[in-house]
Amino acid sequence: MNTTKILGEAVGIQSQGIVDRTETQTNVGLTSAIITGQFKRGRVDRPMTIHNGNIRGQLGYEPNNPYYMAVQDCLDTGVPSVQVLRVGSLISGE
Repeated sequence: MNTTKILGEAVGIQSQGIVDRTETQTNVGLTSAIITGQFKRGRVDRPMTIHNGNIRGQLGYEPNNPYYMAVQDCLDTGVPSVQVLRVGSLISGE
């Protein structure tokens, strides 16, 4: 058996395994966010600070609204509060 400085006394192929670092968790450093969307209620003149304690009272409870779900998902990842700017509908009459 041949001994080298690089491989030591191992014979054949060595594998260190594959480490996939293409995806990282972004919520580790995320401390604030702003979301613009259409909600049942809330201010339209300036952003509101939304947290887990006031989300239903400020935005109204809309579990099927994708904007509401985005705010809720953001809060569920551990962000303490989200700035939310409510905008009107793109279709007149709604």
